[in-house]
Amino acid sequence: MNFLEAIKRRAAGAGIAVLFILIVVFSTLNFSACDTRERIIKIGNQAVLSGEYRSFGEDQLVSMELAISKISPVSIGGFDYKVEMVTKDDEGNPEKAFLIAREMVDQGVVIVIGSTFDGTTKVSIPVYGEYNIPIITPFAQKTEISAEGNNFFRMIINNRQKIENIADFITNEIDPQKLILIDNREEYSSDIVDFMEELFYEQGKEVLRRYSIKINEDDLLVLAENLLIDEPDYIFFAARHNELALMIKEVRNLDLGSRFITETLGMSESIFAFADSADLEGTIAVIPEPPSLAMYSEDPGAVNFWHDYNEMLDSIKEETPLSIEGPGEYAPYAYDAVLLAIEAMQRSNSVMPEDFMEELRATSFDGVAGNIQFDSNGDRADPPSTIFTIKDGVWVRYN
Repeated sequence: MNFLEAIKRRAAGAGIAVLFILIVVFSTLNFSACDTRERIIKIGNQAVLSGEYRSFGEDQLVSMELAISKISPVSIGGFDYKVEMVTKDDEGNPEKAFLIAREMVDQGVVIVIGSTFDGTTKVSIPVYGEYNIPIITPFAQKTEISAEGNNFFRMIINNRQKIENIADFITNEIDPQKLILIDNREEYSSDIVDFMEELFYEQGKEVLRRYSIKINEDDLLVLAENLLIDEPDYIFFAARHNELALMIKEVRNLDLGSRFITETLGMSESIFAFADSADLEGTIAVIPEPPSLAMYSEDPGAVNFWHDYNEMLDSIKEETPLSIEGPGEYAPYAYDAVLLAIEAMQRSNSVMPEDFMEELRATSFDGVAGNIQFDSNGDRADPPSTIFTIKDGVWVRYN
């Protein structure tokens, strides 16, 4: 081999070595880039965001934005993730909700908060269930919805639990000797009283009588006269506050001292415009809200939430027009839903729904809405109600 050929071979060898080094360097840089890429958790926000009920969806949007601002980025399984909200308006329409659920799946959400109504929630559950994606509703209260899929979770008390709490309070706290049940002939009121009758029968609690009344002056007088004969010690009346006040006023005119019990529709500050406070004294209302969120709450967690919510609302309004002026009744449930979902991911060390679903079922989360646990149907386990009574002309906490 001559000198020139030796030089060429050495140069070729050196070139191969340099090429190898460059490949290693670029490969290392590439792997490093993969390791440092942004990781994102997509949480679906499905709600009604247009039309006359858009305030519900706006409430959910602000609450979720607030929750995300508190936790993102979050560490799960040794990696940092940015939490991103994917928002879609299902218009409160079940047909649209079905399509929106499909779009959410296509966009890679790992969990969904929503929907606003019973019907839109019901049709969405199986769509997400097909891909093992959990859906948590802060709104829908129809009891039967939980049968739609084991990927369903409910933040709020359902309709059955709401009435169970009223019946339990009457049986265990009041224990009336002569109980009368009254509905106002509207579906909502009749359904409540129907179910209460069933519950009292199961509990072995005797109901003296049930009445149905369409509120007008003549019927009120006739019913009041019948109640005078019955002499009940307690009367449960499922009706609006003005109807309740008129009933109490008529009964008091006949010097009947029965105490009245009502539920959400019957409790209002406006009730005092329809009857004297002396006549209303002792009236009881069983409200399907936890003590931390119910009227007159001074719970520190709730107070802080309302303050932070209003700040977030003002911030969002600088860029996006919203119709709401402050937090609505369901806002804390949407807020807690995001936080407990992320906590379930952290416990499972995974952002994959098939991994964190079981941890979601095992949730025991202390949130703004109290301690949140789920039963085997995905419903809230033992959700509390708050009891109020009228004392010295104002609504106060019972006991």
